[in-house]
Amino acid sequence: MHFRFPGALVLMLIVNCLNAQSVKWNARVGIHNSIARIVDKRTGHNTKTNSIIGGSASIGLKAEFDKKLFFAPRLQYSMTGYKVPGGQSKPDSSFRIHYLELPILLHLDLGRQETHGIFTEFGLSLGGAFKGSVEQNKKSTPLKFSMTQYNPVNVSAMGSLGYSFLNGLILEAMYTYGLTSITNGDTKPKIRTFQTGLTIGYNFKGKPGQK
Repeated sequence: MHFRFPGALVLMLIVNCLNAQSVKWNARVGIHNSIARIVDKRTGHNTKTNSIIGGSASIGLKAEFDKKLFFAPRLQYSMTGYKVPGGQSKPDSSFRIHYLELPILLHLDLGRQETHGIFTEFGLSLGGAFKGSVEQNKKSTPLKFSMTQYNPVNVSAMGSLGYSFLNGLILEAMYTYGLTSITNGDTKPKIRTFQTGLTIGYNFKGKPGQK
Protein backbone atom coordinates (compact mmCIF):
# COMPACT_ATOMS: atom_id res chain seq x y z
CA MET A 1 0.00 0.00 0.00
CA HIS A 2 1.11 3.56 -0.77
CA PHE A 3 -0.05 5.21 2.44
CA ARG A 4 0.81 5.50 6.10
CA PHE A 5 -1.50 6.07 9.05
CA PRO A 6 -0.48 8.25 12.02
CA GLY A 7 0.36 4.91 13.56
CA ALA A 8 2.07 5.87 16.81
CA LEU A 9 -0.92 7.71 18.27
CA VAL A 10 -3.48 5.17 17.09
CA LEU A 11 -1.39 2.24 18.31
CA MET A 12 -0.95 3.86 21.72
CA LEU A 13 -4.69 4.37 22.11
CA ILE A 14 -5.49 0.81 21.09
CA VAL A 15 -2.84 -0.69 23.38
CA ASN A 16 -4.23 1.32 26.28
CA CYS A 17 -7.70 0.03 25.44
CA LEU A 18 -6.52 -3.59 25.36
CA ASN A 19 -5.02 -3.14 28.82
CA ALA A 20 -8.24 -1.68 30.22
CA GLN A 21 -10.58 -3.76 32.33
CA SER A 22 -13.77 -3.02 30.40
CA VAL A 23 -12.91 -3.90 26.80
CA LYS A 24 -15.48 -5.68 24.67
CA TRP A 25 -15.07 -6.86 21.08
CA ASN A 26 -17.67 -6.63 18.33
CA ALA A 27 -18.10 -7.64 14.69
CA ARG A 28 -20.27 -6.00 12.04
CA VAL A 29 -21.34 -6.51 8.42
CA GLY A 30 -23.27 -3.95 6.45
CA ILE A 31 -24.76 -2.82 3.18
CA HIS A 32 -24.79 0.77 1.97
CA ASN A 33 -25.89 3.03 -0.84
CA SER A 34 -22.82 4.80 -2.25
CA ILE A 35 -22.79 7.89 -4.44
CA ALA A 36 -20.31 10.60 -5.46
CA ARG A 37 -20.15 14.33 -6.09
CA ILE A 38 -17.98 15.17 -9.12
CA VAL A 39 -16.87 18.79 -9.61
CA ASP A 40 -14.67 20.07 -12.44
CA LYS A 41 -11.80 22.01 -10.84
CA ARG A 42 -11.64 24.62 -13.61
CA THR A 43 -15.31 25.30 -14.37
CA GLY A 44 -17.06 24.19 -11.19
CA HIS A 45 -19.42 22.05 -13.27
CA ASN A 46 -21.14 19.20 -11.42
CA THR A 47 -21.41 15.83 -13.17
CA LYS A 48 -24.54 13.84 -12.45
CA THR A 49 -23.95 10.49 -10.75
CA ASN A 50 -26.09 7.56 -9.72
CA SER A 51 -25.64 5.37 -6.69
CA ILE A 52 -24.45 1.79 -6.44
CA ILE A 53 -24.71 -0.77 -3.66
CA GLY A 54 -21.61 -1.44 -1.57
CA GLY A 55 -20.76 -3.37 1.56
CA SER A 56 -18.55 -3.44 4.62
CA ALA A 57 -17.27 -5.82 7.29
CA SER A 58 -15.41 -4.93 10.45
CA ILE A 59 -14.09 -6.08 13.79
CA GLY A 60 -13.81 -3.54 16.58
CA LEU A 61 -13.51 -2.95 20.28
CA LYS A 62 -15.28 -0.82 22.85
CA ALA A 63 -13.25 0.52 25.79
CA GLU A 64 -14.74 2.67 28.54
CA PHE A 65 -13.59 6.28 28.94
CA ASP A 66 -16.10 7.68 31.39
CA LYS A 67 -19.40 5.98 32.27
CA LYS A 68 -21.36 6.11 28.99
CA LEU A 69 -18.53 7.31 26.75
CA PHE A 70 -16.29 4.73 25.05
CA PHE A 71 -13.40 4.59 22.60
CA ALA A 72 -14.54 2.38 19.69
CA PRO A 73 -11.94 1.85 16.93
CA ARG A 74 -12.51 -0.69 14.15
CA LEU A 75 -10.56 -2.46 11.44
CA GLN A 76 -12.86 -2.40 8.44
CA TYR A 77 -13.14 -3.47 4.82
CA SER A 78 -15.39 -1.31 2.66
CA MET A 79 -16.36 -1.20 -1.01
CA THR A 80 -17.62 2.17 -2.22
CA GLY A 81 -18.28 3.70 -5.61
CA TYR A 82 -20.67 5.43 -7.95
CA LYS A 83 -22.08 5.30 -11.49
CA VAL A 84 -21.74 7.97 -14.19
CA PRO A 85 -24.65 7.77 -16.65
CA GLY A 86 -23.68 7.53 -20.30
CA GLY A 87 -25.28 8.93 -23.42
CA GLN A 88 -26.14 7.81 -26.92
CA SER A 89 -22.49 7.27 -27.86
CA LYS A 90 -21.06 6.64 -24.38
CA PRO A 91 -21.91 3.74 -22.05
CA ASP A 92 -22.56 3.98 -18.32
CA SER A 93 -19.42 3.85 -16.18
CA SER A 94 -19.51 2.08 -12.80
CA PHE A 95 -16.62 2.87 -10.43
CA ARG A 96 -15.81 0.62 -7.47
CA ILE A 97 -12.98 1.09 -4.96
CA HIS A 98 -12.03 -1.33 -2.20
CA TYR A 99 -10.61 0.11 1.03
CA LEU A 100 -9.00 -1.15 4.19
CA GLU A 101 -10.10 1.39 6.80
CA LEU A 102 -9.39 2.31 10.39
CA PRO A 103 -12.40 4.17 11.83
CA ILE A 104 -11.40 6.02 15.03
CA LEU A 105 -14.76 6.49 16.75
CA LEU A 106 -16.33 7.53 20.03
CA HIS A 107 -19.30 5.52 21.28
CA LEU A 108 -21.93 7.20 23.45
CA ASP A 109 -24.70 5.22 25.17
CA LEU A 110 -27.88 7.30 25.11
CA GLY A 111 -30.09 5.00 27.21
CA ARG A 112 -30.12 4.35 30.94
CA GLN A 113 -29.08 0.71 30.69
CA GLU A 114 -25.40 -0.30 30.60
CA THR A 115 -25.94 -3.59 28.77
CA HIS A 116 -28.39 -2.53 26.05
CA GLY A 117 -30.16 0.45 24.52
CA ILE A 118 -29.76 3.28 22.02
CA PHE A 119 -26.27 4.49 21.15
CA THR A 120 -24.48 6.77 18.73
CA GLU A 121 -20.97 6.56 17.29
CA PHE A 122 -19.04 9.32 15.54
CA GLY A 123 -15.51 10.14 14.42
CA LEU A 124 -13.07 9.91 11.52
CA SER A 125 -12.10 7.00 9.29
CA LEU A 126 -8.67 6.67 7.65
CA GLY A 127 -8.69 4.45 4.58
CA GLY A 128 -6.24 3.02 2.08
CA ALA A 129 -7.35 1.81 -1.34
CA PHE A 130 -5.94 -1.55 -2.40
CA LYS A 131 -8.05 -2.17 -5.51
CA GLY A 132 -10.30 -0.25 -7.87
CA SER A 133 -12.01 -0.68 -11.22
CA VAL A 134 -14.29 1.00 -13.73
CA GLU A 135 -16.79 -1.11 -15.67
CA GLN A 136 -18.16 -0.20 -19.11
CA ASN A 137 -20.20 -2.55 -21.31
CA LYS A 138 -19.45 -5.39 -18.84
CA LYS A 139 -15.70 -4.85 -19.34
CA SER A 140 -13.71 -4.04 -16.20
CA THR A 141 -10.54 -1.90 -16.25
CA PRO A 142 -8.30 -1.42 -13.16
CA LEU A 143 -7.95 2.06 -11.72
CA LYS A 144 -4.46 3.50 -11.26
CA PHE A 145 -3.52 4.93 -7.85
CA SER A 146 -0.81 7.61 -7.90
CA MET A 147 -0.17 11.32 -7.33
CA THR A 148 -1.74 12.13 -10.71
CA GLN A 149 -4.47 9.49 -10.89
CA TYR A 150 -6.70 8.09 -8.12
CA ASN A 151 -5.93 8.86 -4.50
CA PRO A 152 -4.80 5.81 -2.48
CA VAL A 153 -5.72 7.58 0.79
CA ASN A 154 -9.24 8.48 1.86
CA VAL A 155 -10.43 10.34 4.95
CA SER A 156 -14.10 10.32 5.93
CA ALA A 157 -16.33 11.50 8.75
CA MET A 158 -18.60 8.78 10.13
CA GLY A 159 -21.74 8.87 12.25
CA SER A 160 -24.29 6.28 13.27
CA LEU A 161 -27.35 5.70 15.42
CA GLY A 162 -28.09 2.20 16.63
CA TYR A 163 -29.55 -0.13 19.21
CA SER A 164 -27.68 -2.75 21.19
CA PHE A 165 -29.81 -5.66 22.40
CA LEU A 166 -29.38 -7.56 25.65
CA ASN A 167 -28.40 -10.74 23.74
CA GLY A 168 -25.49 -8.89 22.05
CA LEU A 169 -27.14 -8.12 18.70
CA ILE A 170 -26.42 -4.70 17.17
CA LEU A 171 -28.57 -2.87 14.61
CA GLU A 172 -27.19 0.38 13.27
CA ALA A 173 -27.92 3.08 10.66
CA MET A 174 -24.80 4.87 9.44
CA TYR A 175 -23.68 7.78 7.29
CA THR A 176 -20.21 8.37 5.85
CA TYR A 177 -19.15 11.75 4.43
CA GLY A 178 -16.03 11.87 2.28
CA LEU A 179 -13.64 14.63 3.36
CA THR A 180 -10.99 14.09 0.69
CA SER A 181 -11.14 13.66 -3.06
CA ILE A 182 -10.61 10.14 -4.38
CA THR A 183 -8.61 11.65 -7.26
CA ASN A 184 -5.23 13.41 -7.46
CA GLY A 185 -3.65 15.80 -9.96
CA ASP A 186 -4.81 18.91 -11.79
CA THR A 187 -6.42 17.21 -14.78
CA LYS A 188 -8.95 15.09 -12.93
CA PRO A 189 -12.15 16.44 -11.33
CA LYS A 190 -12.63 16.55 -7.58
CA ILE A 191 -14.63 13.50 -6.50
CA ARG A 192 -15.93 12.81 -3.01
CA THR A 193 -18.02 9.78 -2.06
CA PHE A 194 -20.87 9.44 0.44
CA GLN A 195 -22.61 6.39 1.92
CA THR A 196 -25.82 5.72 3.81
CA GLY A 197 -26.42 2.22 5.06
CA LEU A 198 -27.41 -0.36 7.63
CA THR A 199 -25.22 -2.72 9.62
CA ILE A 200 -25.90 -5.72 11.79
CA GLY A 201 -23.41 -6.89 14.37
CA TYR A 202 -22.73 -8.67 17.60
CA ASN A 203 -21.14 -7.62 20.89
CA PHE A 204 -19.02 -10.48 22.25
CA LYS A 205 -19.07 -11.08 25.97
CA GLY A 206 -16.11 -9.66 27.88
CA LYS A 207 -13.62 -11.62 29.90
CA PRO A 208 -14.47 -12.52 33.47
CA GLY A 209 -14.44 -9.42 35.60
CA GLN A 210 -15.36 -7.12 32.71
CA LYS A 211 -18.67 -5.28 32.49
